[in-house]
Amino acid sequence: MLAVDVRQGLRQGRTVEEAASRAWRYSEQTIVQHGDFLLAFVDGSVCVGAFEVLGNTPGTDGKYVLDLAPTPRFQWALGHRLPLPPGRNPARILTGQHLRAFLDADPHYAHQTGQD
Repeated sequence: MLAVDVRQGLRQGRTVEEAASRAWRYSEQTIVQHGDFLLAFVDGSVCVGAFEVLGNTPGTDGKYVLDLAPTPRFQWALGHRLPLPPGRNPARILTGQHLRAFLDADPHYAHQTGQD
């Protein structure tokens, strides 16, 4: 799962979706392996948008422009802190323990898996 800091785009008057769709520097392998969904965040790690990645267009300098659509699957995360890996890069990847922590925070997760 991809995660991007949209704070700069919001300051420029863009919507969350417009800010999240801009060109982000990810490798082609990262887009292929982790590019199904994207979470937009601000203020360090607060989720402000959850999107399905419908497609991507390679841009210049190793950046990808993402075609996004809001997804109801992760709407529960809006307003919550994301378990982002450490770093200051505005384009992040949620994998391993960080992705597991995010998925485990879903209030419907225990019910969906029968772990009531």
